Amino acid sequence: MIQALKIALIALTIAFLQAFILQQVDMGFWLHPMPYLMLFFIIPLNFDRFSYLILGFVFGTFIDLLSGSFGTHAASCVAMVFFKHYIERRFVDFESLQLQGESYLSLHSRGWVTFFYYAISLIGIHHLVFFSLDFFSLSHLGDILLSTLVSSIGTFLLVLLYKNVFNK
Repeated sequence: MIQALKIALIALTIAFLQAFILQQVDMGFWLHPMPYLMLFFIIPLNFDRFSYLILGFVFGTFIDLLSGSFGTHAASCVAMVFFKHYIERRFVDFESLQLQGESYLSLHSRGWVTFFYYAISLIGIHHLVFFSLDFFSLSHLGDILLSTLVSSIGTFLLVLLYKNVFNK
């Protein structure tokens, strides 16, 4: 119960940070960091998949409402959460994490390389869906791919910053 309240408080904080601060700052045409994805990295690995999809949809819709977008965040969160199970099976050794007393993949539990591939895969899926829906045209394929790449790197750096500041 306490962990659920902690995650809810983090979710609200990150959502307001995204909607009222980061989205208002012009960082260039291709850089759109989305630190709210950090929420999906702190949800326990044994979380029910269906509930996780519902959480992705509800949280994405909340971000859409705050930022005035029309379902792009919700759709990209649901897509990321859908593929998260398959990516976790590729990068995460659940038994090892349980023996270490970890409930989610962290930098220290599996190392930098594993966390990098895990996080950048999830962030990349999210951003690819997001920018595909945002631009919604194959004539902007270059912009979609460049925005996905640059924003994924920016978001990953914010995730690392969060993990280094708050997980000590």
